[in-house]
Amino acid sequence: MNKILLIDDNPEIQAVNQEYLTAKGYQVDLAMDGATAIALLKTKKYDCIVLDVMLPDLDGFTICSIARNNPEKTPIIFLSCLDSEDSRIKGLIAGGDDYMTKPYSIKELTARIYSQVRRSKVYDGTDHMIESPRPNIMFGKENRVVAIRGVNLIMSRAEYEILTRLLATPGELVGKDELLALVSGEEATLFTCIKRIRSKLAGDDSLGKIENIFGEGYKYIPGEESGGGL
Repeated sequence: MNKILLIDDNPEIQAVNQEYLTAKGYQVDLAMDGATAIALLKTKKYDCIVLDVMLPDLDGFTICSIARNNPEKTPIIFLSCLDSEDSRIKGLIAGGDDYMTKPYSIKELTARIYSQVRRSKVYDGTDHMIESPRPNIMFGKENRVVAIRGVNLIMSRAEYEILTRLLATPGELVGKDELLALVSGEEATLFTCIKRIRSKLAGDDSLGKIENIFGEGYKYIPGEESGGGL
């Protein structure tokens, strides 16, 4: 189970994020201030850190810099009400991997956490396969294999990026522009990849399916919603 550290001094935000992420299969720890966050980082290993900039003691940039002294190189997502370009740049220079501003969508935050965790594990070289937050799904690191309910689907690079992005938010629309960005903006390539992914899912209802929302994008429908039991 992937472990997430949420660092924010707003108890309502912490409660909502913890409940949602726990329901998605993450183990979540909370820190309401910098001192608690640093103490947790010294004793525990996390797969992703979600970090507010404005805290009652230390600022998030300082905590990020401290966390970057850890050889684990845990992905860090800033989540802040500071939306200036300077703040974003400062966050990235401090070692942040992503920066979101408040207010935000909890679904988008979850997708970004998922993406950061997947990306970091793809490059850490420790396992041949990594788990998805969704049960019965695993991803191959080097050979671009997506395993759904034990069925291995071998993907091209573009197919792998598209399918894993769709799997990050099952049942939810992923905009066409976001998917196009994965294939250098080529609509023909996106269409071809979706067609190939569908062919690899076809013939087994438990693998789920890809639906097209005309003019908007695509979404992955899990097997439980398409006749199977993912």
